[in-house]
Amino acid sequence: MAPSIYWIGLLVLVPLVALVSGHEVILRPFQAEKTEKVVTARDEEAREFRKIFLRVYLLVMGSEWLQGPYMYSLFRDEKGLDERTVASLYITTYASAAVSAFLTGYLADRLGRRTACLVFCGVHSLASISVKFDAIGVLIAGRVLGGIGLNLLWTVFESWMVTEYNTRDLEESSFPLSSMFGIMTKYNCMTAILAGIIGYCIVLASGSKTDPFLAGVVLDVGAAILMLRTWNENKGVRGNPNPDGQDELGDNATNKAPAGGTTSILKNPNIWILSFASCYFEGTMFIFTFFWPRVLQEAHNEEHPGHADGTPYGVIFATFMAAMVLGAILFSLFTRNANLTGAKQATTFSVISPTLILALALFLSSLSFLIAVLSKAELHLFLAFLLLEFCNGLYVPSMAYHRGMLVDDSSRAFVYGLMNIPLFGFVVIALCTSTENEVEHRQAVFSSSAVLLLAAAVSIVLGLGIPSIRLGFQRVQGEDANDIEYK
Repeated sequence: MAPSIYWIGLLVLVPLVALVSGHEVILRPFQAEKTEKVVTARDEEAREFRKIFLRVYLLVMGSEWLQGPYMYSLFRDEKGLDERTVASLYITTYASAAVSAFLTGYLADRLGRRTACLVFCGVHSLASISVKFDAIGVLIAGRVLGGIGLNLLWTVFESWMVTEYNTRDLEESSFPLSSMFGIMTKYNCMTAILAGIIGYCIVLASGSKTDPFLAGVVLDVGAAILMLRTWNENKGVRGNPNPDGQDELGDNATNKAPAGGTTSILKNPNIWILSFASCYFEGTMFIFTFFWPRVLQEAHNEEHPGHADGTPYGVIFATFMAAMVLGAILFSLFTRNANLTGAKQATTFSVISPTLILALALFLSSLSFLIAVLSKAELHLFLAFLLLEFCNGLYVPSMAYHRGMLVDDSSRAFVYGLMNIPLFGFVVIALCTSTENEVEHRQAVFSSSAVLLLAAAVSIVLGLGIPSIRLGFQRVQGEDANDIEYK
């Protein structure tokens, strides 16, 4: 099977993403008539807030996505480092992220989340510039900075957004927080598709895999300028992010964030359940980013020993992101009407709790790793990895929604950082267990990932409860809409 399977995958998935994104237009003739929607001042504010946040968020994520597909290949192929040295650089990144999690979240809550986001732009830019050097000391320093940036990227931007959402009382608008997470993931994936293609073109034109990193620096600078001009500063403010107790997480879940500070939050068993699931899913995804380039390249070389052409990493990455955006779009579709309270009339295609979606994503991702263990065919591996990225698209907004409901604004960045420590520790341990036989090591890691993800799915179902499901087109009239409880 020639590498063109990756181009075929991209050309199939991108139109499919466009088709699913436009499902409202397609389904409109089949839906019952709805009363004209009244746009309130709060709705307009929610729309403006979404624009202010997304243009910064997508710039910093675009910077990260430009680099992601080429990190392993840059160290291994272009710089000629051996497998153990490359693994050590990855370990340095995640060890730095784990250690810095104790401090960065606390400082972000105390000094301000916007300030922490600006620090990310500086740190990430320095880490990107470091790859232009061949000295191992500079590369290690760059990976230390990269780990700090990684921790900031996955905590402070989301913390700023959720706190600002609550501060502006946007829960009173028709734009629920779950929709924000779905939109973030969807547009993030679309940005990643574009970044993958642009990165591929940059490498093709320049012949160097370091240039996408420098392009990322430009995006970081642009994001910093936008933050200084349009973002408010917000710090730790006590309060319940969900004061009305709406948006139940599940039949047995306690969704109100404790107001007694970090200690009280950490006593909530649901936080530990989410941390357990986050550790194993996000940990396996980070490990996956280390393994997939080599796995696909080796599978291709084995099936086509006479072909000297390289694997198009940017195209593969863009295809992965197209699969991920499908998952994000489905999350938004299934949860968009989850807060029908107060509606006079509503027509909904399907409402599924984020809890059930989270459990489903964990189970299917376990299945994808199992397929990768049992098959060595290039096409089968590629399809298994596409399924994994689809699950990633379901997982990211689901997990973000649950954390947004459970964690108090007063220490949001700090708690998010603490939840990431087991995750980064898991990745470091997995990468440290490398053996002389790389294939056996990967098989062992993939097998362990399948088992751990299945355990995480079970923990979500047993810990947060099995939610109910509502499927099909249905009209909810009058006051009956206020009595619906979606779990």
